[in-house]
Parts: sequence; structure tokens; C-alpha cells
Amino acid sequence: MTIVWAVIFFGILIFVHELGHFVFAKLTGVKVLKFSLGFGPAIVGKKIGETEYLISAIPLGGYVKPLGEQPGEEIAEEDKPRAFNNQPVWKRAAIVLAGPVFNFILAYIIFVVFLSLKYPVAIPDLDALMDNTVIENVSEDSPAMRAGLKVNDVIVSINGKDVNAWIETQEIFLKNPGKELILKIKRDSELIDLKVTPDSVKEKDIKGNEVVFGTIGVSKKDAAIIGNVTADMPAMRAGLKVNDVIVSINGKGINTWTDMRGMFSGNPAKELILKVKRGDELIDLKITPDSVKEKDDDGKEIVIGRVGILPKSSVYFIESSILMAPLKGADAVYRFSIFILRSVGRLATGDIPAKQMGGPILIVDAASKAASEGMPNYFYFIAVISINLAILNLLPIPVLDGGHLMFLSIEVLMRKPLSEKTMKIANTTGISLLLALITFVFYNDIMRIVVPWMQKVVVPWVMKILA
Repeated sequence: MTIVWAVIFFGILIFVHELGHFVFAKLTGVKVLKFSLGFGPAIVGKKIGETEYLISAIPLGGYVKPLGEQPGEEIAEEDKPRAFNNQPVWKRAAIVLAGPVFNFILAYIIFVVFLSLKYPVAIPDLDALMDNTVIENVSEDSPAMRAGLKVNDVIVSINGKDVNAWIETQEIFLKNPGKELILKIKRDSELIDLKVTPDSVKEKDIKGNEVVFGTIGVSKKDAAIIGNVTADMPAMRAGLKVNDVIVSINGKGINTWTDMRGMFSGNPAKELILKVKRGDELIDLKITPDSVKEKDDDGKEIVIGRVGILPKSSVYFIESSILMAPLKGADAVYRFSIFILRSVGRLATGDIPAKQMGGPILIVDAASKAASEGMPNYFYFIAVISINLAILNLLPIPVLDGGHLMFLSIEVLMRKPLSEKTMKIANTTGISLLLALITFVFYNDIMRIVVPWMQKVVVPWVMKILA
């Protein structure tokens, strides 16, 4: 099913992108020769009016072929007024820009539907994701404390894999509940190895499904910072707000989100006194967690407390009513776009290691996993990658839409189009850059996904046969 979900995924994204070019070409009077669902050899096709509509052999997106798009293309005299290359700059720019715009619109529609159905839309916090690996809090009686980890220790690697950002360390702990991990720690000028086994924690996700994750009890300062307050829940009734930091509960200091969650879940229907940091001010608030029935590890029904808050350490959550969903959907697309642009900027400056870049194999793997977790996750992933596709296509690189827009801008300034020779050199350069980038991200994908899979699945299988 992985291939099927990947085909649908890429098909939707690229088809919507090409649909934007097609619609605006028609609206501006440019003659469109072909519009294909998929590319490669045509399987079936039908000409309607002046356009041939095709279903092609490779079902990964599609393409639009307007008249006069290629330099040196032969054009009948009567068709020249409707050729793409004979249109004013604003019309050509509108056609080129329409592809990325339709990708933004696709993401916007998905976000509005999510918000209307009361699904949260999570926007990554880049500063939190890229924070360093210095430990600033160690919870009492936690795996980290038992392993000998201390405040100001720097996590250098986990199981031999170098880690550069706090989110990398947390992701590894989350994915390895109950599994022993070997940490290389820098303490002052000394490098030491420590073994730690993350505790297994069971929680409910936003859809009510049970998930199991690992935690070792380390965090950054202000780890209990609130990123979202759910309407009509105890937190909102108590007066808690986004960006509040919970310092203590009933006089007990809070170092991590896990500490705080444990206090709330362990005290259903009991009034608790919170000390909250709001800006530079410390205030006291009273809160009584709602009682919620759940199943424990043995299937026995238990009652736990819930207050209706979510962390801000890694994501920003947006929730809305149906009436506010269109505005909040636009806000979500804007915030995601800023996140992606900042990420591209940090890649360019080296703040984000190039090894973090992923390509088609990673996307296929992620799309398959998202589909296995349910259609909401799958379509949420489509929305996120659609925004990525739109922004990356707008980068001023020849052969991309952004490159075409750059050439059109130069044409306006020079009051004449660039020569065919210049365009050919620029496009060749652009293709070379893209091929180099594609090769690099494929290498990253192979090292990140394919090699571990072979070590885990293929090598044992081969060894078993040989034995």
C-alpha cells in the first residue's frame, strides 16, 4: 500500500499545481494544447475543443502544454496572438504564479476543513526545534537522574548517532520506550558514556487513540510553557493563558511537561494551587482537573485528571469555530510559510545541518505512515507538503516557477526578453543545481531510511538463508 499512498499523494500535489497553470492559461486566453493527468506515454486521451485531455502512464502528477511555451516552437500565423510567448508580461506571470498559488489554496482548504471539524492544526516552533542539546532540567526519580545525567550536560550522540538539536534527542527518546540507549555526554571538557532506558508513557492523541512514547525526564528551562488552552476546559476557566509558565503545583516545583501532566492526571476533581509565571509576574491560580475515564495497561477502567492545555515547546495549536475557521486557516498557511522560509534561511546559513534535508524517499515513507495513522493525518501531511512545494517552486532558480518570474522581472526592467542563448545557459545551470540537490537528498534518504531498513530486515534475512 505504500506505493499506492505515494502515488495518490504526489498525484494530488502535482495535479493541483498544474491545474493552477491550466486554469489561468484558459482565463488569460492562452491556447492550451495538452492537459495530462500523469506524465509519460499517453494511455487514453480525448480532445475537447482545442485542448487534448490525457491520462498518462506515470501517475505522479501531470503537466500542461500551452502553445508557444518552448523557444523556437513553430506556431501558425492565426494562433500567434494566443501563444504563451506572445502574451504581455503580466499574463505570463499570472500563469506561472498560479501553480504555487493553487498549492497554497489546497493547504488552505484542508486547514479550514480541519478547523471546522475541531481538529487542531499544529505549526512547528523552529526556535524550539533547533535549540541546542544542553540539559537544563533533570526530574527527580527519572531515568535521567538514575543514569547519572546532570544539569548542563550536553548530549553529543545517542547510540552512536550525532545529535545537533533538542528535537532530535526528544524524538529518539519518544520512539524508544523501554529500550536501553547509550548517550555520549560532554560534561565540562570530558566525554563520558551513560546508559539510559526511557520510561514508557501511555497517552491519548487528539483523536482519542492510545499512543505509547518514551521519556527520560530531561527538559529545557520553562519546559512547562503553555502553547494552547482548550475552550470550556478547567485551564480556561482557571484563567490560564498561552505563554504562561507553570512553575509549581501545590508547592512542588515543575521542571518538565511530564511532571506537570502527572500532577494533573493524578488529581482528578481535586483543587490544585498553581504558581504561574506570566511575563515578569508570578501569580497564583486555582484549578480543578476534570475527571476522565480511561483504561490502564490491564484494561481496567481508571479515572484521571485533564485540564485542557497543550505544550508550546514544539508546536503551536490553532482551534476555531466554523465561523472563524476561514480566518484561522489563512493564519495557519501564513505561519507555516514563515516557518518554511526561516528553515530554508537556516539551511543556507548552516544553522540547520544539511543532513536534515529529506527527499522523495522520506516523503513516500512519511506519507505511508501518515495514511496508516488515518485520513486526517494523511491530508494534514498533504497540506504541509503542498505549502513546501509552493514556496520551493517560488525560489528564484531557473526552471522553477520562481526562476520564470525572475526572468519576467528582468524583462520588465530591460524592456525586452532575455536572449534564447542566455535563457538556455540559465536553464542548464538551474537543471544542474536541481540534479545536484536531488542527488544529495536521495543520499540522505538512503542513509536515513534505506540503510537502517536493510540492516534491520534484509541482512538478518540473508544471514538466515546462509545459515
